Amino acid sequence: MEPSHFFPADELTPRLERLRATVAAAGLDGALLHGTSNLLYFAGTAQQAHLWVPVADRPVLLVRRVLERARLDSPLEDVRPFRSMRDLPVTLGPVRRLGLELDILPVSHFERYRKVLPQAEMVDVGPSTRLLRSVKSRLEIARIRAAAATAHATFLEVVDALREGMTELELAIVAEGAERRHGSQGFVRWRSAIGFECPWVHVLAGESALAFSFSDSPFGGEGVSAAAPYGAGSRAIRRGMPVCFDLALARDGYLHDMTRILSLGHLSRQLDEAHEVCRSIHAMFRAEARPGVTAEQLWDRSLAIATEAGLADHFMGWGEHRVRFVGHGLGLELDELPVIAPGQRQELEAGNVIAVEPKMFFPGVGAVGLENTYAIHGDRVETLTVTPDEIAVV
Repeated sequence: MEPSHFFPADELTPRLERLRATVAAAGLDGALLHGTSNLLYFAGTAQQAHLWVPVADRPVLLVRRVLERARLDSPLEDVRPFRSMRDLPVTLGPVRRLGLELDILPVSHFERYRKVLPQAEMVDVGPSTRLLRSVKSRLEIARIRAAAATAHATFLEVVDALREGMTELELAIVAEGAERRHGSQGFVRWRSAIGFECPWVHVLAGESALAFSFSDSPFGGEGVSAAAPYGAGSRAIRRGMPVCFDLALARDGYLHDMTRILSLGHLSRQLDEAHEVCRSIHAMFRAEARPGVTAEQLWDRSLAIATEAGLADHFMGWGEHRVRFVGHGLGLELDELPVIAPGQRQELEAGNVIAVEPKMFFPGVGAVGLENTYAIHGDRVETLTVTPDEIAVV
């Protein structure tokens, strides 16, 4: 087979140079990366491996499984078999301070590193790699555009399939089949929390949107059982119900995230007006999100718009079940930086890709919301989502 590099060498080289500079500035001898997203980003493969990035030498990809596929995926020159953790001291050489992804590394794995490298001080480079990955290249943004096109094609099939009396789950199945046919990879990567999981397709009709669950996201859903207490359930879709359709879709590794509202017949004036407020928050973001603006400032502006409309108590949840963010970075993972939330003083940069998702919740009725994915450029915001943002009335 001919190599089919996931990223070409000219894409990986500047990433590795930025990582090496970050590692050197922290006084480390190198970084040893094992997480799948970082392997994809810095080495171009999702095969089971370690990537050793020393400050003073070329990177080495140590592949446990499967070597042949890793060599096809990655343009790195030094791709070797890796048979045992006991081989690390020879491969790494003398290491005083070693960077590891301690934000995701299980304790049992950490102890194995300490056992084979007892002289090395272990330092967390997970947050640094997340910050590096938060600035997307033109190639990455192009892949997110392709995911947006897949999301739109999926949405059109969902709208066409909507019928009174069908269940949330039946409509979610339409979406799941459509997205795979149109190019979705069929799963979503997360990073930030142990056991954090949820379906990548949410279909929530009426009061199902008020069935909050454990995941740190605005939508929960009734789900199918206590083992899966989120997402679509058995609730039948009726006329006049708001149907929340939230699709986090990945294609060729890269995610696009959007929420749209569907309905059989027109919704109430209350819900229409709340949806317009969500659109106003998006208009503000497109006008004001620029490099140098902080994530916290955009949260404050979003909350101010909801408050001025008399919807502060309905914004991003209800009662004690409100979440404290209105947007999040995304790329190879769904929970990337920056996070549009209070206390987040990270300044936006050109190359950030952010999903903005204002949502309004009404007890006894349901929810409305609007989520688009945006790319931040030097002097403008590009809307990557191509699906119209009006309520889809069937």
